[in-house]
Amino acid sequence: MSNIDSDQSNESPILLNPHHDYKIHHDGITRINTTNSHVMIGDISFERGEFVRAFEGYLNPGLARAPSRKFANPVPIGVASFAMTLFCVSLTNIGARGVSNPAGFAGLMLFYAGAIELLSGMWCFVMEATWAATLLSSFAAFWLGYGCISLDVFQVVSNYTEGQGTYNNFLGFWILAWAIFTSMMWITTLRSTWPMCVMVLLVVLTLIMLCASEFTAVAAPVASVHLKQAGGYFGLITSVIAWFVLYEGLCTPENSYWVPPVLLLPSAVTAVKKDD
Repeated sequence: MSNIDSDQSNESPILLNPHHDYKIHHDGITRINTTNSHVMIGDISFERGEFVRAFEGYLNPGLARAPSRKFANPVPIGVASFAMTLFCVSLTNIGARGVSNPAGFAGLMLFYAGAIELLSGMWCFVMEATWAATLLSSFAAFWLGYGCISLDVFQVVSNYTEGQGTYNNFLGFWILAWAIFTSMMWITTLRSTWPMCVMVLLVVLTLIMLCASEFTAVAAPVASVHLKQAGGYFGLITSVIAWFVLYEGLCTPENSYWVPPVLLLPSAVTAVKKDD
């Protein structure tokens, strides 16, 4: 193999480095050499874990192309808003210290988990992270809707006066739809990492408990309270794991003394073999 191979056109030559499996073209590096433990880009070698970390820090459920635009990662702020709001609302679901009305956290729901998370999701589209954009934008709508319900905006609650349990059934249907959507998102995390997979699964379980609580509110009020408390505890655990994912998206060896390991699921895909 020669060290210089000219294009058929009159463009600048392609330089072939004999020590690495890549080509340096006038547009940049076109081939990258990889091993079981390292990825070599030009003369710089990276551990695979540095690339796999993008699974959680960027909410990627699998390998994804590097974004063509260079912006800051919008995922951490979206995860932070989700985690804090879920933590506070879950405390009301378990009735911590006698507080059971989540209306006081409407500001978090509408502005932090609503508006900020929506902005995060929209920027994920710009970053070409479709999964993260879908999840964050959708749950921004969830929190906006739940905030409106909690404050009875648009008389959502006041309009359900037909009979006992009508409002509870409406809210149960609403939460059920979100549980179905989240289950679909969870299925796509089965080849990612343990924290991401467990976090989304716990969101599903939280929604299922809250849905069941609404459906049993009239027929079995005691069971309904216990189901709501179970949903609250699931929500608290979910928020802690979400904060861990947030930490993974922010920490680097330069700003943290401890960078958590990447906990891949057994079926996780960390490399795709391409034909030359």
